[in-house]
Amino acid sequence: MRALLLDMPNEVRIADLPVPLCLDGEVLVKVLGVGVCGSDLSVFKGHRQVPSYPWQMGHEAVGEIVGLGHGVNDREVGERVVIEPNYCCFTCGECLSGNTSGCLNRVIVGMAAPGVIAEYISVPSAFAWKVPSSLSVKEMICLEPLTVGAAALRRSGAKDGDKTLVIGAGSSGLSLISLLLSKGFSTYFIETKPGRSALATRIGALIHETGERYDQVFECSGTADGAQQAISLAADGATITLVGLSASPIEVVPSDLVRRRLTIVGSMIYDHPADFREMLHHIPEAISEIVGAKFTLDDAQMAFEGASEVPGKSWISLDDKGAYS
Repeated sequence: MRALLLDMPNEVRIADLPVPLCLDGEVLVKVLGVGVCGSDLSVFKGHRQVPSYPWQMGHEAVGEIVGLGHGVNDREVGERVVIEPNYCCFTCGECLSGNTSGCLNRVIVGMAAPGVIAEYISVPSAFAWKVPSSLSVKEMICLEPLTVGAAALRRSGAKDGDKTLVIGAGSSGLSLISLLLSKGFSTYFIETKPGRSALATRIGALIHETGERYDQVFECSGTADGAQQAISLAADGATITLVGLSASPIEVVPSDLVRRRLTIVGSMIYDHPADFREMLHHIPEAISEIVGAKFTLDDAQMAFEGASEVPGKSWISLDDKGAYS
């Protein structure tokens, strides 16, 4: 089979690898497409270290089950699935408490374990979620980042009537915006890149206006400026949910947080199995609108080099030879 390997930062190539064995409890999946996100770009650019080079990339895979390992009775050959690329151990204290996103033994596909940009992958059956047959591959590509948004929304405790702000309209921010809109929230956004801003507006979000304050603020840009904005634009008594990952410090005045009665929540990926299950019951109609450029496996170098500038979600198709942008 063909698979994508990162030989060194900023340099990928296609390699011929053996089709993986389908072990007990696993399903063999023919990969139809893989999304490209900020975590992948960190690996591609060398900002996030991987165990070794060459490294098989990618973590947002969708595909079709073509084989079942021994003991798999709840999946069928021919089902289309989205992969949940964070395998929890189910036995550590965090898992037993239901906080599987904090699993002490979590297997992070594409970062700490070989990735999914390959024609075939074998994954634990519990982490291959059957998707509605009505969804196209293009729409399926949005489901993993949509689950990140669903988890953030759940953790925020947002209630009907809350006015919401999303800072950063990259693929994660757009997924969250589409989810908030589908649930009837009045949703505003901040985005500095014109293409992304236009896309957020097209799916129904409103541009933040000076002087507005919000009951729920979701920081999705992964920048210190975004986190600082989130605090300043929160209404008294608001909740600020941090989704983006920034390693830069910000200025926080504790007395300001106390007097304004602000709650700050960190939202790391999602918890298994509740968040994927919930997401699959509430898929916004607008998700196809947030998919941007499509590339073939042969054009993967171009896909990674340009993903940060493309409005919407870039993805790599392994199912055909045509591409568009």
